Amino acid sequence: MKIILCITGSIAAVEDLKLVHQLQRHGFEVECFMTPSACELITPLSMEFATKNPVNTKITGYVEHVTNAQADLILVAPSTANTISKFANKIADTNVTTLLLTASGYDTPILFVPSMHISMYTAIEENIERITKAHPQVHFMEPVNAERKAKFPSKE
Repeated sequence: MKIILCITGSIAAVEDLKLVHQLQRHGFEVECFMTPSACELITPLSMEFATKNPVNTKITGYVEHVTNAQADLILVAPSTANTISKFANKIADTNVTTLLLTASGYDTPILFVPSMHISMYTAIEENIERITKAHPQVHFMEPVNAERKAKFPSKE
């Protein structure tokens, strides 16, 4: 089973190295897309080493957003308020949002793992509702609410 892990610009991105190893232990092939903001937090080279696959960090002429849009699962972890809101409003200005919009056209399962301050999470609940109504194959993992933050849940 092929999972495309989309990493966005939340500090929770540092947990993704562990997440990749967990997924691989369960037999999943993992490829990675990283937003420019995510690349400021962890290096694409680290994710390439972990996944054993090249990492996509920008929109290119090779149309990776199309060739990867029919993966078994698109996992957006962590997902920021920015990326969720862009997807809700059909804005495709990063490699990740372009992949998400393309994948939604194929009805590819998408799982968002929000990670942000709780006030931001509350502010985008309308966008989350809009997404889940328009795309039944898109799901949101409930974040762990701790220290007034919607935190990355356990990797289990």
